[in-house]
Amino acid sequence: MAGIPLRASGRRAHDPLVLMGGVCAFSNPEPMAPFMDFVVVGEGEELVVELIAAYRDGYRDRESFLTSLASLEGVYVPERYEMIHDADGTLADVRPRDGAPGIVTKRRLRDVNAFATVAAIKTPQAEYGHMALLEVGKGCGRGCRFCLEGQVYRPVRHRSVDTLRETVVAMAKAGEKRVGLVGACVSDYPWIGDLLKIVEENGLELSISSLRADSLTPDLVAALARGGHRTLTMAPEAGTERLRRAIRKPITDEHITTACDLIRVHGIPNLKTYFMIGQPTETMDDIAAIPALAGRMLERLRVLDRAGRPFGRLTLSISSFVPKPWTPFQWAPFDGAESLQTKLETIKRGVRAFSNVRVLHENPREAALQALLARGDRRVGDFLELAASHDGDWRRALREWDGDPELYTTRRRSPDERLPWDHFDVGVKKAGLIREWERAQA
Repeated sequence: MAGIPLRASGRRAHDPLVLMGGVCAFSNPEPMAPFMDFVVVGEGEELVVELIAAYRDGYRDRESFLTSLASLEGVYVPERYEMIHDADGTLADVRPRDGAPGIVTKRRLRDVNAFATVAAIKTPQAEYGHMALLEVGKGCGRGCRFCLEGQVYRPVRHRSVDTLRETVVAMAKAGEKRVGLVGACVSDYPWIGDLLKIVEENGLELSISSLRADSLTPDLVAALARGGHRTLTMAPEAGTERLRRAIRKPITDEHITTACDLIRVHGIPNLKTYFMIGQPTETMDDIAAIPALAGRMLERLRVLDRAGRPFGRLTLSISSFVPKPWTPFQWAPFDGAESLQTKLETIKRGVRAFSNVRVLHENPREAALQALLARGDRRVGDFLELAASHDGDWRRALREWDGDPELYTTRRRSPDERLPWDHFDVGVKKAGLIREWERAQA
Protein backbone atom coordinates (compact mmCIF):
# COMPACT_ATOMS: atom_id res chain seq x y z
CA MET A 1 0.00 0.00 0.00
CA ALA A 2 2.94 2.33 0.63
CA GLY A 3 4.50 1.58 -2.74
CA ILE A 4 7.54 -0.14 -1.23
CA PRO A 5 8.76 -3.05 -3.41
CA LEU A 6 7.72 -6.31 -1.73
CA ARG A 7 11.05 -8.04 -2.06
CA ALA A 8 14.17 -6.63 -0.44
CA SER A 9 16.10 -7.31 -3.67
CA GLY A 10 13.85 -4.86 -5.53
CA ARG A 11 14.21 -1.92 -3.15
CA ARG A 12 15.92 1.27 -4.23
CA ALA A 13 18.27 3.57 -2.38
CA HIS A 14 15.48 5.84 -1.15
CA ASP A 15 13.14 3.04 0.01
CA PRO A 16 12.65 2.50 3.75
CA LEU A 17 14.30 -0.42 5.52
CA VAL A 18 11.82 -3.18 6.36
CA LEU A 19 12.44 -5.36 9.40
CA MET A 20 10.60 -7.81 11.60
CA GLY A 21 11.03 -9.35 15.03
CA GLY A 22 9.27 -11.47 17.62
CA VAL A 23 9.29 -15.17 18.42
CA CYS A 24 7.39 -16.23 15.29
CA ALA A 25 9.87 -14.22 13.24
CA PHE A 26 13.09 -15.55 14.70
CA SER A 27 12.04 -19.18 15.25
CA ASN A 28 12.06 -19.58 11.45
CA PRO A 29 12.20 -16.36 9.43
CA GLU A 30 12.84 -18.07 6.08
CA PRO A 31 9.31 -17.92 4.55
CA MET A 32 9.32 -14.14 5.15
CA ALA A 33 13.02 -13.63 4.47
CA PRO A 34 12.67 -12.45 0.82
CA PHE A 35 10.58 -9.48 1.99
CA MET A 36 12.82 -8.37 4.88
CA ASP A 37 15.90 -6.19 4.79
CA PHE A 38 16.79 -7.60 8.18
CA VAL A 39 15.33 -9.67 11.00
CA VAL A 40 15.82 -9.16 14.74
CA VAL A 41 16.65 -12.55 16.25
CA GLY A 42 15.84 -12.77 19.93
CA GLU A 43 14.65 -10.40 22.62
CA GLY A 44 14.51 -6.78 21.56
CA GLU A 45 14.60 -4.69 24.74
CA GLU A 46 18.31 -3.85 24.42
CA LEU A 47 18.76 -4.50 20.72
CA VAL A 48 16.16 -1.97 19.55
CA VAL A 49 18.15 0.81 21.25
CA GLU A 50 21.35 -0.32 19.50
CA LEU A 51 19.59 -0.46 16.13
CA ILE A 52 18.25 3.09 16.42
CA ALA A 53 21.68 4.35 17.54
CA ALA A 54 23.37 2.59 14.60
CA TYR A 55 20.88 4.13 12.19
CA ARG A 56 21.27 7.64 13.58
CA ASP A 57 25.04 7.53 13.78
CA GLY A 58 26.09 5.49 10.78
CA TYR A 59 23.46 5.40 8.03
CA ARG A 60 24.93 6.46 4.68
CA ASP A 61 23.29 4.08 2.24
CA ARG A 62 21.36 0.81 2.37
CA GLU A 63 24.21 -1.54 1.47
CA SER A 64 26.78 -0.21 3.89
CA PHE A 65 24.25 -0.01 6.69
CA LEU A 66 23.12 -3.62 6.14
CA THR A 67 26.76 -4.69 6.08
CA SER A 68 27.30 -3.08 9.49
CA LEU A 69 24.14 -4.70 10.86
CA ALA A 70 25.17 -8.17 9.67
CA SER A 71 27.96 -8.15 12.26
CA LEU A 72 25.64 -7.09 15.11
CA GLU A 73 24.66 -9.98 17.37
CA GLY A 74 20.99 -10.78 16.98
CA VAL A 75 20.55 -9.33 13.48
CA TYR A 76 19.95 -11.49 10.39
CA VAL A 77 20.32 -10.00 6.89
CA PRO A 78 18.70 -12.62 4.61
CA GLU A 79 20.14 -11.38 1.30
CA ARG A 80 23.63 -12.20 2.58
CA TYR A 81 22.82 -15.94 2.64
CA GLU A 82 22.53 -18.31 -0.33
CA MET A 83 20.28 -21.39 -0.03
CA ILE A 84 21.48 -24.57 -1.79
CA HIS A 85 18.97 -27.41 -2.36
CA ASP A 86 19.36 -31.09 -3.20
CA ALA A 87 17.60 -32.73 -6.12
CA ASP A 88 14.88 -34.07 -3.79
CA GLY A 89 13.99 -30.52 -2.73
CA THR A 90 15.53 -30.64 0.74
CA LEU A 91 17.96 -27.99 1.94
CA ALA A 92 21.60 -28.97 1.35
CA ASP A 93 23.52 -25.93 2.59
CA VAL A 94 23.31 -22.27 3.61
CA ARG A 95 26.27 -20.17 2.47
CA PRO A 96 26.95 -16.76 4.02
CA ARG A 97 28.63 -14.05 1.94
CA ASP A 98 29.94 -10.50 2.23
CA GLY A 99 31.18 -11.05 5.78
CA ALA A 100 27.90 -12.33 7.23
CA PRO A 101 28.35 -14.83 10.09
CA GLY A 102 27.79 -18.52 9.40
CA ILE A 103 25.58 -18.75 12.49
CA VAL A 104 23.26 -15.97 13.63
CA THR A 105 23.08 -15.92 17.43
CA LYS A 106 19.92 -14.96 19.27
CA ARG A 107 20.01 -11.98 21.60
CA ARG A 108 19.00 -12.81 25.14
CA LEU A 109 18.06 -10.27 27.81
CA ARG A 110 20.15 -11.09 30.85
CA ASP A 111 18.58 -8.69 33.37
CA VAL A 112 14.80 -8.87 33.06
CA ASN A 113 14.46 -6.40 35.94
CA ALA A 114 16.06 -3.66 33.86
CA PHE A 115 12.87 -3.12 31.87
CA ALA A 116 9.24 -2.58 32.88
CA THR A 117 7.62 -4.83 30.31
CA VAL A 118 4.11 -3.45 30.01
CA ALA A 119 1.78 -2.57 27.16
CA ALA A 120 3.00 0.75 25.75
CA ILE A 121 -0.21 1.43 23.84
CA LYS A 122 -3.57 0.66 25.41
CA THR A 123 -6.82 0.81 23.45
CA PRO A 124 -10.28 -0.71 24.01
CA GLN A 125 -10.11 -1.96 20.41
CA ALA A 126 -7.34 -4.40 21.34
CA GLU A 127 -7.99 -8.01 22.38
CA TYR A 128 -7.04 -7.24 25.99
CA GLY A 129 -7.73 -3.51 25.84
CA HIS A 130 -9.71 -3.52 29.08
CA MET A 131 -6.69 -4.38 31.23
CA ALA A 132 -3.06 -3.41 31.79
CA LEU A 133 -0.69 -6.21 30.81
CA LEU A 134 2.38 -7.00 32.90
CA GLU A 135 5.06 -9.58 32.05
CA VAL A 136 6.20 -11.55 35.11
CA GLY A 137 9.14 -13.20 33.39
CA LYS A 138 10.46 -14.96 30.33
CA GLY A 139 10.47 -18.65 29.55
CA CYS A 140 9.07 -21.81 31.09
CA GLY A 141 10.93 -24.61 32.80
CA ARG A 142 8.43 -27.35 32.03
CA GLY A 143 9.90 -28.44 28.69
CA CYS A 144 6.73 -29.68 26.95
CA ARG A 145 7.96 -31.34 23.78
CA PHE A 146 5.53 -29.54 21.46
CA CYS A 147 6.13 -26.04 22.84
CA LEU A 148 8.25 -23.45 21.05
CA GLU A 149 8.26 -20.87 23.85
CA GLY A 150 9.51 -23.34 26.44
CA GLN A 151 12.61 -23.92 24.30
CA VAL A 152 13.62 -20.61 22.73
CA TYR A 153 13.16 -18.43 25.84
CA ARG A 154 15.60 -20.41 27.94
CA PRO A 155 16.92 -19.95 30.52
CA VAL A 156 13.84 -19.13 32.58
CA ARG A 157 14.11 -15.62 34.03
CA HIS A 158 11.63 -14.38 36.63
CA ARG A 159 11.25 -10.70 37.38
CA SER A 160 11.70 -9.91 41.06
CA VAL A 161 8.77 -9.15 43.35
CA ASP A 162 10.20 -5.71 44.13
CA THR A 163 10.43 -4.81 40.45
CA LEU A 164 6.88 -5.98 39.80
CA ARG A 165 5.65 -4.08 42.86
CA GLU A 166 6.97 -0.80 41.41
CA THR A 167 5.10 -1.42 38.16
CA VAL A 168 1.85 -2.43 39.89
CA VAL A 169 1.96 0.70 42.07
CA ALA A 170 2.50 2.85 38.97
CA MET A 171 -0.43 1.14 37.24
CA ALA A 172 -2.71 1.82 40.19
CA LYS A 173 -1.66 5.49 40.30
CA ALA A 174 -2.39 5.77 36.58
CA GLY A 175 -5.98 4.70 37.24
CA GLU A 176 -5.84 1.13 36.00
CA LYS A 177 -8.52 -1.19 37.38
CA ARG A 178 -7.39 -4.59 36.17
CA VAL A 179 -3.94 -6.13 35.62
CA GLY A 180 -3.32 -9.11 33.36
CA LEU A 181 -0.24 -11.18 34.20
CA VAL A 182 1.66 -12.36 31.12
CA GLY A 183 4.08 -15.27 30.94
CA ALA A 184 4.52 -18.78 29.58
CA CYS A 185 3.27 -20.26 32.85
CA VAL A 186 2.22 -17.56 35.30
CA SER A 187 1.06 -20.04 37.95
CA ASP A 188 4.68 -21.32 38.13
CA TYR A 189 5.98 -17.87 39.16
CA PRO A 190 7.89 -18.68 42.39
CA TRP A 191 6.47 -15.76 44.36
CA ILE A 192 2.94 -15.83 43.00
CA GLY A 193 1.46 -15.54 46.52
CA ASP A 194 3.39 -12.33 47.23
CA LEU A 195 2.43 -10.91 43.85
CA LEU A 196 -1.26 -11.62 44.45
CA LYS A 197 -1.09 -9.65 47.71
CA ILE A 198 0.59 -6.70 45.96
CA VAL A 199 -2.12 -6.61 43.29
CA GLU A 200 -4.90 -6.71 45.89
CA GLU A 201 -3.23 -4.16 48.19
CA ASN A 202 -3.21 -1.70 45.30
CA GLY A 203 -6.92 -2.21 44.62
CA LEU A 204 -6.47 -3.94 41.26
CA GLU A 205 -8.40 -6.92 39.93
CA LEU A 206 -6.36 -9.84 38.64
CA SER A 207 -6.46 -11.67 35.32
CA ILE A 208 -4.38 -14.65 34.20
CA SER A 209 -4.63 -16.56 30.94
CA SER A 210 -4.07 -20.32 31.08
CA LEU A 211 -3.07 -22.05 34.33
CA ARG A 212 -1.35 -25.38 34.99
CA ALA A 213 -3.71 -27.82 36.69
CA ASP A 214 -0.83 -29.11 38.82
CA SER A 215 0.15 -25.66 40.11
CA LEU A 216 -3.27 -24.31 41.04
CA THR A 217 -3.61 -23.28 44.67
CA PRO A 218 -6.69 -22.30 46.69
CA ASP A 219 -5.24 -18.80 47.19
CA LEU A 220 -4.71 -18.29 43.46
CA VAL A 221 -8.21 -19.47 42.51
CA ALA A 222 -9.72 -17.37 45.31
CA ALA A 223 -7.86 -14.27 44.07
CA LEU A 224 -9.15 -14.85 40.54
CA ALA A 225 -12.68 -15.25 41.84
CA ARG A 226 -12.43 -12.00 43.81
CA GLY A 227 -11.14 -10.32 40.67
CA GLY A 228 -14.34 -11.19 38.86
CA HIS A 229 -13.05 -14.13 36.83
CA ARG A 230 -16.02 -15.88 35.23
CA THR A 231 -13.94 -18.48 33.38
CA LEU A 232 -10.81 -20.32 34.44
CA THR A 233 -8.63 -21.81 31.70
CA MET A 234 -6.26 -24.77 31.82
CA ALA A 235 -4.61 -26.99 29.22
CA PRO A 236 -4.62 -30.77 29.72
CA GLU A 237 -3.57 -31.03 26.00
CA ALA A 238 -4.46 -34.74 25.82
CA GLY A 239 -7.19 -37.07 27.05
CA THR A 240 -4.91 -39.76 28.47
CA GLU A 241 -2.06 -39.70 30.94
CA ARG A 242 0.00 -41.84 28.54
CA LEU A 243 -0.09 -39.23 25.78
CA ARG A 244 0.56 -36.44 28.28
CA ARG A 245 3.73 -38.24 29.34
CA ALA A 246 4.73 -38.65 25.67
CA ILE A 247 4.44 -34.88 25.10
CA ARG A 248 6.11 -34.30 28.47
CA LYS A 249 3.14 -32.67 30.15
CA PRO A 250 2.69 -35.04 33.10
CA ILE A 251 -0.61 -33.69 34.42
CA THR A 252 -2.67 -36.51 35.91
CA ASP A 253 -6.43 -36.97 35.74
CA GLU A 254 -6.42 -36.39 39.50
CA HIS A 255 -4.79 -32.96 39.00
CA ILE A 256 -7.60 -32.09 36.59
CA THR A 257 -10.46 -33.23 38.80
CA THR A 258 -8.91 -31.50 41.83
CA ALA A 259 -8.79 -28.29 39.79
CA CYS A 260 -12.49 -28.77 38.99
CA ASP A 261 -13.23 -28.99 42.71
CA LEU A 262 -11.29 -25.77 43.40
CA ILE A 263 -13.22 -23.94 40.68
CA ARG A 264 -16.57 -24.86 42.20
CA VAL A 265 -15.52 -24.18 45.79
CA HIS A 266 -14.61 -20.62 44.86
CA GLY A 267 -17.65 -20.01 42.68
CA ILE A 268 -16.07 -19.64 39.24
CA PRO A 269 -18.92 -20.70 36.94
CA ASN A 270 -17.10 -21.72 33.73
CA LEU A 271 -14.10 -23.80 32.77
CA LYS A 272 -12.25 -23.67 29.45
CA THR A 273 -9.82 -26.44 28.54
CA TYR A 274 -7.28 -26.68 25.73
CA PHE A 275 -6.70 -29.98 23.94
CA MET A 276 -4.45 -30.73 20.98
CA ILE A 277 -5.08 -33.43 18.38
CA GLY A 278 -2.67 -34.96 15.88
CA GLN A 279 0.24 -35.25 18.30
CA PRO A 280 3.06 -37.81 17.88
CA THR A 281 2.21 -41.33 19.16
CA GLU A 282 -1.50 -40.42 19.34
CA THR A 283 -4.10 -43.17 18.75
CA MET A 284 -7.86 -43.06 18.31
CA ASP A 285 -8.11 -44.29 21.92
CA ASP A 286 -6.45 -41.03 22.98
CA ILE A 287 -9.02 -39.10 20.94
CA ALA A 288 -11.98 -41.00 22.43
CA ALA A 289 -10.54 -40.28 25.89
CA ILE A 290 -11.14 -36.52 25.48
CA PRO A 291 -14.98 -36.66 25.68
CA ALA A 292 -14.67 -39.36 28.34
CA LEU A 293 -12.50 -37.03 30.43
CA ALA A 294 -15.00 -34.22 29.84
CA GLY A 295 -17.69 -36.45 31.34
CA ARG A 296 -15.63 -37.11 34.46
CA MET A 297 -14.89 -33.42 34.81
CA LEU A 298 -18.59 -32.60 34.62
CA GLU A 299 -19.27 -35.02 37.49
CA ARG A 300 -17.10 -32.76 39.68
CA LEU A 301 -18.26 -29.49 38.16
CA ARG A 302 -22.02 -30.08 38.34
CA VAL A 303 -22.32 -29.14 41.99
CA LEU A 304 -23.57 -25.94 43.55
CA ASP A 305 -20.93 -23.53 44.78
CA ARG A 306 -20.93 -22.08 48.32
CA ALA A 307 -23.52 -19.51 47.30
CA GLY A 308 -25.82 -22.16 45.85
CA ARG A 309 -25.12 -21.22 42.19
CA PRO A 310 -24.91 -23.93 39.51
CA PHE A 311 -22.04 -24.57 37.14
CA GLY A 312 -22.19 -22.82 33.78
CA ARG A 313 -20.30 -24.32 30.86
CA LEU A 314 -17.32 -26.53 30.10
CA THR A 315 -15.56 -25.52 26.86
CA LEU A 316 -13.27 -27.88 24.98
CA SER A 317 -11.01 -25.81 22.72
CA ILE A 318 -9.43 -28.22 20.23
CA SER A 319 -6.34 -27.17 18.31
CA SER A 320 -4.35 -29.16 15.76
CA PHE A 321 -0.75 -30.05 16.52
CA VAL A 322 1.66 -28.17 14.25
CA PRO A 323 5.34 -29.21 14.47
CA LYS A 324 7.40 -26.20 15.50
CA PRO A 325 11.11 -25.42 15.01
CA TRP A 326 13.43 -25.77 17.97
CA THR A 327 11.24 -28.39 19.66
CA PRO A 328 11.75 -32.16 20.00
CA PHE A 329 8.77 -32.55 17.65
CA GLN A 330 10.31 -30.50 14.83
CA TRP A 331 10.93 -33.74 12.91
CA ALA A 332 7.38 -35.06 13.35
CA PRO A 333 4.95 -35.10 10.42
CA PHE A 334 1.85 -32.93 10.43
CA ASP A 335 -1.17 -35.21 10.76
CA GLY A 336 -3.02 -33.91 7.70
CA ALA A 337 -6.34 -32.08 7.40
CA GLU A 338 -8.49 -35.15 6.64
CA SER A 339 -7.19 -37.16 9.60
CA LEU A 340 -7.66 -34.18 11.93
CA GLN A 341 -11.22 -33.67 10.69
CA THR A 342 -12.05 -37.31 11.50
CA LYS A 343 -10.71 -36.87 15.01
CA LEU A 344 -12.72 -33.69 15.51
CA GLU A 345 -15.91 -35.49 14.53
CA THR A 346 -15.14 -38.24 17.05
CA ILE A 347 -14.82 -35.67 19.83
CA LYS A 348 -17.98 -33.78 18.84
CA ARG A 349 -20.01 -37.01 18.73
CA GLY A 350 -18.64 -37.98 22.13
CA VAL A 351 -19.92 -34.86 23.90
CA ARG A 352 -23.35 -34.56 22.28
CA ALA A 353 -24.98 -36.06 25.36
CA PHE A 354 -23.62 -33.26 27.56
CA SER A 355 -25.88 -30.21 27.49
CA ASN A 356 -23.37 -27.73 28.92
CA VAL A 357 -20.28 -28.70 26.92
CA ARG A 358 -19.16 -26.59 23.98
CA VAL A 359 -16.51 -27.61 21.44
CA LEU A 360 -14.46 -24.90 19.73
CA HIS A 361 -11.92 -25.74 17.07
CA GLU A 362 -9.96 -24.28 14.21
CA ASN A 363 -10.23 -25.43 10.61
CA PRO A 364 -7.69 -28.25 10.06
CA ARG A 365 -6.89 -26.74 6.65
CA GLU A 366 -5.73 -23.59 8.40
CA ALA A 367 -3.57 -25.76 10.65
CA ALA A 368 -2.01 -27.18 7.47
CA LEU A 369 -1.21 -23.61 6.43
CA GLN A 370 0.42 -23.05 9.83
CA ALA A 371 2.51 -26.19 9.30
CA LEU A 372 3.70 -24.86 5.93
CA LEU A 373 4.71 -21.51 7.43
CA ALA A 374 6.24 -22.99 10.59
CA ARG A 375 8.72 -25.27 8.82
CA GLY A 376 8.95 -23.74 5.36
CA ASP A 377 12.14 -22.54 3.71
CA ARG A 378 12.75 -19.41 1.65
CA ARG A 379 10.88 -20.83 -1.37
CA VAL A 380 7.62 -20.57 0.61
CA GLY A 381 7.99 -16.81 0.13
CA ASP A 382 6.76 -17.33 -3.45
CA PHE A 383 3.52 -18.78 -2.05
CA LEU A 384 3.12 -15.84 0.35
CA GLU A 385 3.60 -13.35 -2.47
CA LEU A 386 0.95 -15.19 -4.52
CA ALA A 387 -1.47 -15.09 -1.58
CA ALA A 388 -0.88 -11.35 -1.17
CA SER A 389 -1.55 -10.77 -4.84
CA HIS A 390 -4.89 -12.58 -4.41
CA ASP A 391 -5.96 -10.41 -1.44
CA GLY A 392 -5.04 -13.10 1.08
CA ASP A 393 -6.74 -16.00 -0.70
CA TRP A 394 -4.20 -18.59 0.38
CA ARG A 395 -6.21 -21.54 -0.93
CA ARG A 396 -6.06 -20.14 -4.45
CA ALA A 397 -2.37 -19.39 -3.94
CA LEU A 398 -1.74 -23.02 -2.96
CA ARG A 399 -3.39 -24.20 -6.18
CA GLU A 400 -1.24 -21.89 -8.30
CA TRP A 401 2.05 -22.29 -6.41
CA ASP A 402 4.55 -24.62 -8.09
CA GLY A 403 5.94 -25.76 -4.74
CA ASP A 404 5.03 -28.93 -2.85
CA PRO A 405 3.31 -28.19 0.50
CA GLU A 406 3.72 -31.81 1.67
CA LEU A 407 7.49 -31.42 1.50
CA TYR A 408 7.12 -29.14 4.54
CA THR A 409 4.00 -30.50 6.27
CA THR A 410 3.12 -34.22 6.28
CA ARG A 411 6.62 -35.52 5.49
CA ARG A 412 8.48 -37.09 8.40
CA ARG A 413 11.98 -35.65 8.66
CA SER A 414 15.20 -37.35 9.64
CA PRO A 415 17.30 -35.87 12.46
CA ASP A 416 20.17 -35.87 9.93
CA GLU A 417 18.34 -33.52 7.54
CA ARG A 418 19.44 -29.90 7.32
CA LEU A 419 16.56 -27.72 8.51
CA PRO A 420 15.79 -24.19 7.27
CA TRP A 421 16.64 -22.71 10.68
CA ASP A 422 19.89 -24.58 11.34
CA HIS A 423 21.98 -21.45 10.60
CA PHE A 424 20.61 -19.86 13.80
CA ASP A 425 21.65 -20.39 17.41
CA VAL A 426 18.75 -19.70 19.77
CA GLY A 427 20.34 -21.51 22.73
CA VAL A 428 18.78 -24.91 22.05
CA LYS A 429 21.11 -27.88 21.55
CA LYS A 430 20.15 -30.25 18.74
CA ALA A 431 21.46 -33.29 20.62
CA GLY A 432 19.04 -32.56 23.46
CA LEU A 433 16.11 -32.23 21.04
CA ILE A 434 16.98 -35.55 19.41
CA ARG A 435 17.16 -37.22 22.81
CA GLU A 436 13.71 -35.90 23.76
CA TRP A 437 12.30 -36.91 20.35
CA GLU A 438 13.49 -40.48 20.89
CA ARG A 439 12.12 -40.56 24.44
CA ALA A 440 8.72 -39.39 23.25
CA GLN A 441 8.49 -42.22 20.74
CA ALA A 442 9.53 -44.75 23.37
